[in-house]
Amino acid sequence: MRKYVLIIGAGGIARRHLEGYRQTGRADLSIVEPDAEKRAAVATDFSLAAAYPSLDAAPLDQFDLAVICAPAHVHVQLMRVCAEAGLPFLVEKPLSVEREGVDSVLELVAQKGILARVGYVRRVGKEVQALRQQVLGGKIGDLKLVYMNSSQEFPKYRPDYRQTYYARPEMGGGAILDAASHLFDLLIWIAGAPDQVMCMYDRLVLQGTDTEDTCLISIRFQSGVMANIVLNQFQKPNVATFEFIGTNGNLQLEQSRLNFADDDSGNWRETHDFMAGMVPTEAHQARFGLQAHAMLDALEGKRCELATLAEARQNLMIAHAAKQSWQEKRIITVAP
Repeated sequence: MRKYVLIIGAGGIARRHLEGYRQTGRADLSIVEPDAEKRAAVATDFSLAAAYPSLDAAPLDQFDLAVICAPAHVHVQLMRVCAEAGLPFLVEKPLSVEREGVDSVLELVAQKGILARVGYVRRVGKEVQALRQQVLGGKIGDLKLVYMNSSQEFPKYRPDYRQTYYARPEMGGGAILDAASHLFDLLIWIAGAPDQVMCMYDRLVLQGTDTEDTCLISIRFQSGVMANIVLNQFQKPNVATFEFIGTNGNLQLEQSRLNFADDDSGNWRETHDFMAGMVPTEAHQARFGLQAHAMLDALEGKRCELATLAEARQNLMIAHAAKQSWQEKRIITVAP
């Protein structure tokens, strides 16, 4: 049965969601966008059932799902509106910029008993799911240590970054809340709840913003797992290499290629590329289609492994602890 999906926002990330849901062939799409020019452009590019200038103008009781794509500083407000209307939703990452109002809206969602997930889209990638299954399945023994490097020339992919939320920390921009939070999500999904965080960060290269473009973050989890994250948004090569180190071997995820080794030969004994032949931009957009299917399946009562609001809350706490760590020059313990 086709679902009626309301996309809240009409920026770049909203377009990815619109395309993802269109690819499923399972949804009738509408948008909310106060900017008339953006609203008209999206209406031209996508076959929409309706386009509303405000959320108040949209008949929320006629929709099966909302996808919140507005900047992060208004996420809590929009989640509350959806929850009060009993409307299931997926909210883009991060969950919020500040912690104020987060716990109360999570309580409201729980009281209403509605489906709610957060758009950490990398979870749906087959390579990420295989990594998690193999780690939790004991392929490398007991997981102890994780190294993550996620770095790229961000202006190449978002040349308008100075004119977007990214340039403003109060809107959720910067390397930590915007980019590193994807890595926090992967770690929470595999290693569990965070315990302690320390960090250094700065704006080393990118001009025209008030946000950091580089961060070095170390996290210890309640499970005892330790992780080290290196991220910059100015280097020329696009690098995404994550190594999970256990007592019996290592798993390395390099872009979409998953490698395994359990000896000191210097060679990977197993390797598998889950997106061979696809360019990175195509692979990234494909994930939005998979995420759309996951949400539509969840509406039908099927199992959903997209990030929960509680996991995204832990994610936000890591980000805040990272910034506090550098500002106060100390290790921060994350509250339970």
